Order: sequence, then C-alpha cells, then structure tokens
Amino acid sequence: MLLFGLIAAALLCGMSNTAALTPRATLKQVTDFGYNPANIRMYIYVPDAVVTSPGVVVSLHGASGNAEQQFQSTPYASLAEQYGFIAIYPESPQGAWDATSDKSLVHDGGGASQSVANMAKYVVNTYKADASKVVNTLAGTYPDVFKAAVIYSAGSSSNIRDMYAGYTGTYPKIQLYLGSEDTIIGSDSFNETLAAWASVLGYDTMPDQVLADTPVSDWTKYVLGSKLQGIWAEGVGHPVPTQGNEDIKWWGIMN
Repeated sequence: MLLFGLIAAALLCGMSNTAALTPRATLKQVTDFGYNPANIRMYIYVPDAVVTSPGVVVSLHGASGNAEQQFQSTPYASLAEQYGFIAIYPESPQGAWDATSDKSLVHDGGGASQSVANMAKYVVNTYKADASKVVNTLAGTYPDVFKAAVIYSAGSSSNIRDMYAGYTGTYPKIQLYLGSEDTIIGSDSFNETLAAWASVLGYDTMPDQVLADTPVSDWTKYVLGSKLQGIWAEGVGHPVPTQGNEDIKWWGIMN
C-alpha cells in the first residue's frame, strides 16, 4: 500500500519495548507460497489453537531487522495464542524493503509488496482464513487483500489511488501513529497522511472526535471517521511503541 512504502520508509514500525515472547508454537518458514518476484522469505506463526476462519496479521520487520527479531520484539505471537489468528513475518534478504520503488508502490508491480500479498493469499487458502480479517500495511496497493492497517511511525502525502489504478472496491480501515519528537519522519507527515486517506475514504480533514489521553496518557486520538484515526504520541520519538491490544481491536480480530 502506499502504506507499505510508508511503513518501510521507517521500518522500525513494528518494534516495541515488550519482553521476549515465550510462545508455545514456533516460527516456521514457508518456501513455496506462490509467485515471489522479490525473493522475500516467508515465516509464519500458527498458534496451537487456531479458531475457525482465523484472521491473518502480517508484521514487517525494521530496515535492519529480520523476521525472527520482529517475532520476538512484537506482541503478535502471544496475541495469536490468545485470539487464535495466524501471524506472517516476511523477511527482506537485503534488510531494507524496496519501499519507494515503482514495483512495490503499484498493484502487481513485481516488488516486495506483491510477494507479501501473495503470502497472505497463501494463508487464506491454506488455513481457510477469514478474508475480511487480513490486515497489514499494504492497504493502498492491495486493498483487495488487506482489510485494515495500523501504521506506526510513517507517513506520506502520495496519491493512494494511483497505487491501484482502476480499483473500484472499498478501501481498508486505517489507523496512524506518529510521535511528536520523530525527527526521521517529521511531524508534518501526520496531517498529510491523514489528509491523503481522508480523500480516499470520503472524509473531510476536520476530526469528528478528539480524544485526549487515548490510548496512552498524553497521547491524543483524532477520529476522522469510522475507518480513519490518527494517534499523536506526545513526547515520543521514532518509532512509536507497538500497541498490540489496540491493534487487535482496530483489526476486529477480538470479535
């Protein structure tokens, strides 16, 4: 999605300060998940108790990270045990993602975003997952695959519709986090990114609600509509720590 480019631009996006996970299942590599134009490695975490028609969460590692690091440093594996969804951890062999290339910022363009989208399709087909609960950051380039996104410490004012020219279907729910002290992305990108998505989703840029101290003390949530929220993390740098339980609520996986 545009959001693939956005998240990857900073891509410490999924990191958090949580302790190392002690999941019961293990992270496993899948080597044949379909067309893989960018030669991205696929790792998957399937909890011991998968619910019927599970959701699917795709978690991208940082620019200098890998799948194992993302698995250990984010709460999604332990949340998968709790809620029975499946987690995918793609791994870019070169570390950094091709975040700004035409290949990844265009639907079926032959970049890493297409490889990651095909991982999600593989899981949906293999595990009879709920296609309405496939979530990640690729919602601009692949709105037909990913139904909701949480974007940490990234932003853009790009034309999202250009990423999938001719697409007439619905676009996903978007939730954006950015820290006020983020000097890598820059504070201006908060409003710019929300404005870009508001245009696509049919909202104006005046928030319907402004919720102080939400979901963390000194953070502010701006609600622009039922499918678009921005969370301004006052005093936080780059990246904003992952809010796993909030993510699960936004994605609808708790239901």
